[in-house]
Amino acid sequence: MKSVVKEDLEALSLGCAFLGSGGGGNPAYDRLIAEHAIETYGDVQIITIEELSDEAMVVPMAFVGAPLIAMEKLSSGTEFDAILRHLNRQDIVLMPAEIGGANGLCCLAVAAKWGLPVLDADSLGRAYPQLQMTSCNLFGVSPSPAYFADSLGNLVVIEAESPYALERIGRHVSMSMGSSCAVALYLMNGKEAREAVIPGALSNALSIGRAILEGRSQGVSLIQGVITEVSQAVVEGFLQGSVKINGEQKVVEVLYQNEFLIAREGEEVLATTPDILTIVELESGTPITSDALRYGLRVALLALPAPAIWKTTEGLALVGPKVFGYNVEYKEIRNEIHNRN
Repeated sequence: MKSVVKEDLEALSLGCAFLGSGGGGNPAYDRLIAEHAIETYGDVQIITIEELSDEAMVVPMAFVGAPLIAMEKLSSGTEFDAILRHLNRQDIVLMPAEIGGANGLCCLAVAAKWGLPVLDADSLGRAYPQLQMTSCNLFGVSPSPAYFADSLGNLVVIEAESPYALERIGRHVSMSMGSSCAVALYLMNGKEAREAVIPGALSNALSIGRAILEGRSQGVSLIQGVITEVSQAVVEGFLQGSVKINGEQKVVEVLYQNEFLIAREGEEVLATTPDILTIVELESGTPITSDALRYGLRVALLALPAPAIWKTTEGLALVGPKVFGYNVEYKEIRNEIHNRN
């Protein structure tokens, strides 16, 4: 994968939506922005972790806030310009902070406009709602300085003493910017990035998206059925809620905080974070973000194994179900539950 061209964007956006696990924002709008930018400025160069120089400045970028808000408060496409002007360096390599959802695509338009390469990697391998939930945290990369920018030209630079402090302070900044803003954080050099990031994120998303377009199933099927209940609200900058899917012989409830985190049938837990839970339209296989869940949709609930880093003791302490307030143990998905309806 040497570059991203316009023809890649349909598959790439589907793969990013799948890995978003309901969060990361709907990629449809960012796909349009990326298409326009590539048409205007040219294709986006992609480099691998092996091609990254030690001295390069790797800039992970994403949007933070509630996906429901982001659908109403569309980005202007200029948020990251203020951040790059502030950095004022020539050796920048952009990287999606998380490959999941719209955040997997947002750096492409910026890269095309500024003529910058994009690293085929991210720091999550999926999407998560909080800023400390990143492989960069596990490997000791400093989260500071972190840059927050909105569509009105406001730029806030945060020097936080820890990733948890950055999440706390940054969340308030995000809410003051309308619960949706651009962020660049965990800036690192190439040597640090080779240890701290998850390689191949864009290639993986593209592969998953192409499989969806070709009608090939992804992951383990937990249930197929109809959405019979959706309950959600924006709480402290997150879209929190639950959705019930009624199959032929059972009902499965999925709990989410931006991302889908727990799937359970009654009291039996079927799958949990960090494994990737995704709800797709039954006929097309198109992933559905948590803000787009609607009564009556015919869907399938799929589960995909998490990147290995999140299954470690240290990884589960950062993104396991108990971190989100659920008093359950991590339950790795099993092949024997495949196609149980």
